[in-house]
Amino acid sequence: MIDRFAVRKTTEGYGVWDAAVNGWHSRQDLGQPEATELAATMNSGQSPQEAGATVSRKVNPARPILVLVDGRWWPAQLDWWVRESDGWYGRASLDATGATNWYPAASLRPGEASSA
Repeated sequence: MIDRFAVRKTTEGYGVWDAAVNGWHSRQDLGQPEATELAATMNSGQSPQEAGATVSRKVNPARPILVLVDGRWWPAQLDWWVRESDGWYGRASLDATGATNWYPAASLRPGEASSA
């Protein structure tokens, strides 16, 4: 079984990568011992899952939604759902920038279809 949190080298030092959301879970300027300890602590709180235990659902075609980022609702396109031990996450691409990220379900709302 692969750990969810892994130590990765960066240009500034080391950081902890979260494989479940495919993004950083810490600063990237940590020392290797500090990052290793942080990853071990976070992995100890995760329950083991079999490879096929994760539930995911592709959204095809992508649906318009609103994503809460920094206190503001942004229009986006939702194309994937994944169920983790702490809830559902949706992968969305922001219309304004095209940036794609995973967001907790509580930060997502149905959006209006564009008239373009």
